[in-house]
Amino acid sequence: MKYGMNLLLWATAVDESHDGILEQIKEIGYDGVEVPIFEHDAAAFQRLGGKLDELGLERTAVTVSTGDANPISPDSSVRA
Repeated sequence: MKYGMNLLLWATAVDESHDGILEQIKEIGYDGVEVPIFEHDAAAFQRLGGKLDELGLERTAVTVSTGDANPISPDSSVRA
């Protein structure tokens, strides 16, 4: 079993100010992190990916779908 930490505990947009937290997460023994996906800044995600690679942390993503973008809505126009 692998263990991961959800970064929403600290921020909705993870940046270099969170590097120390990422280092602590690795030191504690976590295998990876769950990255919040709310912003659309490709450069920020590339930088974060590089830092996670450097630390040897795996990653998954977390986001939220609002009612107007519900992938399981009974209304097909909302699901599109």
